[in-house]
Amino acid sequence: MGIAQTLKLGKIIVNDIDSVIEIENCSTLLPYNEISPSDWGLIYEKYVGQILENEGYTVKYHGLELGLLDRGIDLIAENEECINFIQCKFLKGKIGKSKIDWILYKASSKIYEQYKSSRKELKFSLIVNNIDMNFSKRIPKNFRLTFTQPSKIKYPWLQYFLDHNYVQNKVKLECREIQMKNSYNK
Repeated sequence: MGIAQTLKLGKIIVNDIDSVIEIENCSTLLPYNEISPSDWGLIYEKYVGQILENEGYTVKYHGLELGLLDRGIDLIAENEECINFIQCKFLKGKIGKSKIDWILYKASSKIYEQYKSSRKELKFSLIVNNIDMNFSKRIPKNFRLTFTQPSKIKYPWLQYFLDHNYVQNKVKLECREIQMKNSYNK
């Protein structure tokens, strides 16, 4: 059974003392040292979904269900007022312009389909494990933003993502940090 199928079995518990991910109700333990980087991404998606469920959202685990065919949407979190399309990034490296452009491009068709049929507020959230680790504070050479002065921003590429809110007003873009502490990502 693959990790995506295993994660569907129950709630995950990050056990940093024993360096394992526990799957509740099925006696499954995933030792940190046996989890690949891409599988850590799936575990993070499940973890974020559980956080959102605790906040009152109904969560569809789109990435776990469809794998590479998820069209850039890992989770769809819905409540009475809004539908939030979510891309989770559990990385050790930095997110730059090309990755942001790819994230926005990949998710756009799925979000547009929903936009045509929904009366709810629509959001697209980029959720990362650690903003400081995932976004550089250094302003790149020849960096320009249309809507925000670079001297007033802390993370240039994060602001580049958020500046897309000024280009369109149909879907609110946001970035959120949800930390999953574990010894893998230290």
